[in-house]
Amino acid sequence: MSIAAGLALVVLSISLMLGAMVAVRLVGDRLRLGPETRRKLVHVSTGIYALTLPLTFHARWPVVLLIIASIAVMLALRIRTLRGGLASTLHAVERKSYGEIYLALAVGFLFFQSQGQPILYVLPILTLTLSDAAAALVGTSYGRKRFPVEAGHKSVEGVVAFFVVTWLLAMTLLLAMTDSPRLTVIMLSLLVAAFGALVEADSWRGLDNLFIPLAVHFLLVGRLEAPVESLIVLAFGFVVSIAAIILAAPMLRLTVHAARAYGILVFLVFTIAGPIDALAPLAAILAHVVAQRVRPSLSDYPDLDLLAVVAGACLFWLFVGRYFGRDASDLFDLTFVALAAIFVALALEGFSRWWLPLVPAGAAAFALAITEKHPDYDGWHGALWPWLAIALVLSLAPAAWPALFDRYRTLRALALAAAAPILLFVWKGVLA
Repeated sequence: MSIAAGLALVVLSISLMLGAMVAVRLVGDRLRLGPETRRKLVHVSTGIYALTLPLTFHARWPVVLLIIASIAVMLALRIRTLRGGLASTLHAVERKSYGEIYLALAVGFLFFQSQGQPILYVLPILTLTLSDAAAALVGTSYGRKRFPVEAGHKSVEGVVAFFVVTWLLAMTLLLAMTDSPRLTVIMLSLLVAAFGALVEADSWRGLDNLFIPLAVHFLLVGRLEAPVESLIVLAFGFVVSIAAIILAAPMLRLTVHAARAYGILVFLVFTIAGPIDALAPLAAILAHVVAQRVRPSLSDYPDLDLLAVVAGACLFWLFVGRYFGRDASDLFDLTFVALAAIFVALALEGFSRWWLPLVPAGAAAFALAITEKHPDYDGWHGALWPWLAIALVLSLAPAAWPALFDRYRTLRALALAAAAPILLFVWKGVLA
């Protein structure tokens, strides 16, 4: 694709998005539609257009540019002076949400991850587009049985609507777009619908626009031809993991919402990364829980913030590794080991300083034990230990400035933990 053609398609795509928002505003004013209905109309039109991207763009760079441009436009629409105009179709609802930005990120991620397997792109996008809209509209209009989530409530009726629509979509698309055995289609459709409904129920601040399509995508990967027995074992493992963390929630001082969300995230990380690579994120989660008990964060929802940070870091390393053709497993592990070390250092901040040297020493041993299992250890990125040393020295920052991590703890901790791995990736993986 030529540069001129790619740029023209990007400009046309942005124009169509803005045109859809204008149309929704005009129709909404004429029919007196509520804010939630207007948002979902924009949501549906954007999702349907996203289905055309693999047919429209045959090169990767225009899609990257389109995602960046879309996010820039969405951020511009959040400027307070614009909210009375076109932006009101997105931002008139009372709850705090960044759903339109997460939607752009999800579409871009799926575009790169689903090459050659249309079902891995189409089903997640349609699930987000149609099932999520159905859940929101049914819950808003008919929801009576409500349950609490972060800063609000959701309804059982909305979750049921999500499940039914997703189940029908999954059955139809798997039969039409794959050669999966009929029993596999039935079981996999039920798994996708049930798992997607739980993810939707436990998402917050618009993160369902990111979590739902990616959860459906990763649930499908490698399982389109799976025997029914393995899918039953998978479902059983998921139920057990959710039940175990909910039972442990009081001891860990977690809300039921946070406990369910942790269970979903841990299950996904184990499913995607495997049991060994999942050890580092799990260590970071446990260290965060301990740090919360010793020195609580002043953020409103620290546990949910950590979930968003862990999910974002996982997707970042998965995406950049795929985009640049590098195995980023070691850097993935290094990031989460350093993140765990930061939380441990924060938990030990009030104790004797003699404990602090044990933090990087223990984290280094843990990191090297994990990364040694990778066949490309000391491969394209060279020796890992100098970068591990830098990351773990930085992890002692809470000992010097503990108050810095009282607010926005997880974001600041991730920025510190990811600094050395990202620098290594750029130097050895991008610029080399």
